[in-house]
Amino acid sequence: MLLLPKDSSASYSANGRGLVIAAETEMALERPVRRLTDVYGDMLRIGPPTIRYRQGERLEQPIMGLRVLCSPGCYEEIREDLRLRRAAIMDAEVNRRFGIVRASAPLAVLLGYPDRFASMTGGHGQLVMWLSHYEQLDDPPPAGVAA
Repeated sequence: MLLLPKDSSASYSANGRGLVIAAETEMALERPVRRLTDVYGDMLRIGPPTIRYRQGERLEQPIMGLRVLCSPGCYEEIREDLRLRRAAIMDAEVNRRFGIVRASAPLAVLLGYPDRFASMTGGHGQLVMWLSHYEQLDDPPPAGVAA
């Protein structure tokens, strides 16, 4: 049995400092991190996630698409949180039964969002994120943040 089986949502590579897990979203990191934690427990050290910028003629940052489904009571808080993160809200609606927000934002401002979303919805909302595209980054990322 493989500890970390092949999975289309994450890839793995070893380097001199340990194991690097590359994934499209933080949510895709949850399964392999949980499996490693089950095996190694307190011996496991996990560093903060980093962002892979694309270097061509210009530096480009990953832009994530996201769709959230929540209760009507969480809707305004979620919209405001996304607005504060400078997300571009493409579509949003709320009715008596649910709220939906479709947006896009740089991955850099969405780090930590899955946990924040779970907190805002009491764990009862649905969040889907995906890599939408890359956009030119005019200002370089802060030192130590980019991969």
